[in-house]
Amino acid sequence: MAALPAFLKLKVDHKTVLCRDLNAYRALRDFLLNSGYSSVYETDRVGEAKTAMATFACLSSLTGERLAVVLGMSAPEEVSHAQAPFAYGFAGKPQKDAQTYMQHLALRTTDIDKLKAYLESKGAEFLTPIYKDKDSFGPLLQSFTRELFDDEWFFIEFVQRDYDADKVGAGGTQFVQNTVKSLYVSKQEEFREWEKTGKKRKFLDGVPEKERTNLLRDILVNTMALL
Repeated sequence: MAALPAFLKLKVDHKTVLCRDLNAYRALRDFLLNSGYSSVYETDRVGEAKTAMATFACLSSLTGERLAVVLGMSAPEEVSHAQAPFAYGFAGKPQKDAQTYMQHLALRTTDIDKLKAYLESKGAEFLTPIYKDKDSFGPLLQSFTRELFDDEWFFIEFVQRDYDADKVGAGGTQFVQNTVKSLYVSKQEEFREWEKTGKKRKFLDGVPEKERTNLLRDILVNTMALL
């Protein structure tokens, strides 16, 4: 097996978890803050005029793990995409008792431009362009894929932090408000398309079927032990 290029040697940057309701959101947020995690980003509302989400992101001083916790805010006439697992179910069935759902996994690369170009050359489809901004520690570049499965709401985020993200602690913001808002809007548009058509354009749809497993393995090979 050929060695992977440096930009494909990915590390887990953070995980994002959706919450069913405000009680679950507050309980998880409080649990994390009382378990050695420190806030690195928080916003009460970001999104569109009708629907939005609250987001709390934190960093463990013990393990270095980053975790983002999200509460989708729906309107009477429109469901927030961040409420999709609870409104429509997952794993092919309703999930009335589920309080949380892992929405996406963020993987860190050394060169997001090369990574995105490589994956697109294989037929992979991204939902967003590369968002380029800065957090408290330096440049932060992010791009988000389309969802991976028909009966799930899971997708992948690719991140490039132009600083040593494994050594910085809390005490600064490690997410970018503009990117969070842009992602929300893009995800809500994608969700509306699914509600209208019942069909998804998925991350690996354009990849020849016999190549999908190998490509997904290359993406995840260095991360599985950390999930």
